[in-house]
Amino acid sequence: MSSVANILKKSANDIVVLSAYRTPITKSVKGGLAKMYPEELLHDVLKGSIERSGVDPELVDDILVGAVLQTLGGQKASALAAKKAGFPIKTTINTINRQCGSSAQAVSYSAGTLLTGENQFTIAAGVESMTHDYFPHRGIPTRIYQPFKESASEEAQNVLMPMGITSENVAKKYGISREDQDKFAVASHLKAAKATESGHFSKEIIPIRARTNDPSEPDNYVEISKDDGIRAGSSYEKLSTLKPVFAEDGTTTAGNSSQISDGASAVILTTRANAERIGIKPVARFLGSAVAGVPSAFMGIGPAAAIPQLLNRLQLSSKDIDIFEINEAFASQSIYCIDKLGLDYDKVNPYGGAIALGHPLGATGGRVIATLINGLQSQNKELGVVSMCTSTGQGFAGLFASEL
Repeated sequence: MSSVANILKKSANDIVVLSAYRTPITKSVKGGLAKMYPEELLHDVLKGSIERSGVDPELVDDILVGAVLQTLGGQKASALAAKKAGFPIKTTINTINRQCGSSAQAVSYSAGTLLTGENQFTIAAGVESMTHDYFPHRGIPTRIYQPFKESASEEAQNVLMPMGITSENVAKKYGISREDQDKFAVASHLKAAKATESGHFSKEIIPIRARTNDPSEPDNYVEISKDDGIRAGSSYEKLSTLKPVFAEDGTTTAGNSSQISDGASAVILTTRANAERIGIKPVARFLGSAVAGVPSAFMGIGPAAAIPQLLNRLQLSSKDIDIFEINEAFASQSIYCIDKLGLDYDKVNPYGGAIALGHPLGATGGRVIATLINGLQSQNKELGVVSMCTSTGQGFAGLFASEL
C-alpha cells in the first residue's frame, strides 16, 4: 500500500473536522470590523460555527483559542465570548500563543486531547483585533530587562527583532528581488479578488453584524460578509512605486507584506466514532503537524523547515500534496519557501493569501485551515498542507485530508 493510500485509510479513532469557518478579514483601524472587540468577533465565529455545523454546544468539552496580542493572554475575554455564545459551564476555555501559528497549534493540541480520550469534542479557535491590541507596542514587548537582553546571545536578542527586518534579512540573504516580491503580491490580490467575485470565499465566511459607531454615538450596524483588504485593481506598476518601510535601501513595502487586520476563526474537532454517533459528516481529517526551529532573524523561512519535517515523518513528498496554504507574512519569505521546497506555484495559495486577505495573528491558523478545506472541496482534491512562519524563529505545518 502506498504512503498516500495508507494515510487516507479511515479509522474510528481518526481526528476529524466537523466545520472550519472564519469571519471576514478586514483592515485594522479603517476596516469593517474595526469597531468590534476581539471577544465580539470570537463570540460571533463560535456561535456561527455551532449553528452551521449542527453541533450541540452541550457536547463541547474544551475551547482552545489562539490569541497573540490581548491583555492577560486573552483568557478572560475568550471565556466571556464562549459563555455568552451559550456554551455550558462544563465547557472549559484556554488560550494559546504560538504567534502567527496560534490557532493552527490549537488544532494540534486539541487533537491530542481527543486521541487520549481527555475530551470528546473540542473547538480550536483564534481571534485578533489588531485595531485594539497591536498599536500600543507593535508586537514588541514594552518591558524587557535591558542588562539581561544585552548580555544574551545574538540569537536570543534577535527574538525581539521587528518582523519587517526579518523580511529584509531573508530578501537580502537569499536574493529575493523587489520585482519578484511585488509581482507575487499582485498575484495574491488578483487570486483573492477572483475567489471573492466567484463566491468561493462565502462558503468559509460567517458574516458579521458589525458595529460601525464610536462608543459616544448611537449604535449602528452593517453586515460585513467579505474581506475588505483585497485590491482587485492591483498592478505591478502601482506596487513598484511604494517606498520600503523598514530600510531605506530595502525591498519590503506595505504592498508586499501581510496586512494588519481584524478577524476570528474556529475549527470544530472530534473523532470519527463520535461524528458517526451524532450523525454529522466530517468535512476533513487532521493527519498531523510539525513545528521546526529556524534562526530568529530569518523567521520567515520557517515553513521551509516545518513542511519537510512533517512530510518526512508521514512518508509523503510534496508531490503528494494537492494544495499548500502557506501564510504570506511577507512576499520575500513566501517566495523563498516556495522555491526552496520546489513547489508548484499553482498549488500554493490558489485563492490568494495574507498579502491580500490580511493577517489577524491569532486567527490566521484557523483561517488558512478554513481556506484549505474549502479549496480541497472545490477542486475535488484530497490532501492539503497549511504552514506559517512565526516570530522568535519557528515554522508550523499541518496536514489535512478532505472528507467530501
